[in-house]
Amino acid sequence: MKVGTIDSVWRYPVKDMRGEEVPHIYTAYTGLMGDRNFGVVAADGSPGHPWHTGRNQEEFLLYNACYQASEDLLLPLNLDATYSEWEPGIDPIYPDADAFKVTVETPEGVIYEDIENSTFIEDLEKITGRSLRVHMTHRGQFDARPVSLFSLSAAARLGEELGMTMDKRRFRANFYVEWDDPDDPFFEQSLIGKTLKIGDYLEMMIVERDERCMMITPDPDTAEPTQKLLSHLARKHGGNAGVFGAVINRGRVNKGDHVYLA
Repeated sequence: MKVGTIDSVWRYPVKDMRGEEVPHIYTAYTGLMGDRNFGVVAADGSPGHPWHTGRNQEEFLLYNACYQASEDLLLPLNLDATYSEWEPGIDPIYPDADAFKVTVETPEGVIYEDIENSTFIEDLEKITGRSLRVHMTHRGQFDARPVSLFSLSAAARLGEELGMTMDKRRFRANFYVEWDDPDDPFFEQSLIGKTLKIGDYLEMMIVERDERCMMITPDPDTAEPTQKLLSHLARKHGGNAGVFGAVINRGRVNKGDHVYLA
């Protein structure tokens, strides 16, 4: 049964920096290709959450991060072969780590051609007063699950409830969805334990609600905080907005793909 359509697909090359909208992407058991492959680790961070994020530096959310070879890092080159030669398919080969070069632009317009160049971290340390380092891994660096989903209708209803225009980007989801049911703006909350099929191959079980923290309060264009959003979610929606999924069958996801209950 069709229940919705993929409105847009987003990945975040660097944990807690701005994301980039992509037309399609390979999504594996460990998440979207290139999603949160990079993160900034703080020496004084807690062992359980050592990351430097917008909690520590609000304008960190305004840093633009993009892959220099972005188009080449959306789909593995041998993806089709892994489906045609194997059933249900083995993991394809990702490019080597040195292909995942990230360029970063600060809110002030300073451009670092390679995030792993020492100049970027040295300048960030001067701004923040922290001892920092860049960490890279293909498996992604997440606070919870590797794939997140949020609906346009949930953003619109929250905006109505708060009397403000609600930018979906606050919620930093991978898949933004437009549901077919106009009567249930928070339809994703009813999907816990159910499996969605997106595109030709991807199947994803919705495993839990996304319990939100202060990271949704900064405006994605200015970093100005809207504290009432988080308190409103806590009072009216159990602190939840959006859901997390676990991939049970990997595959390509495209903007405009239909979403079905499997």
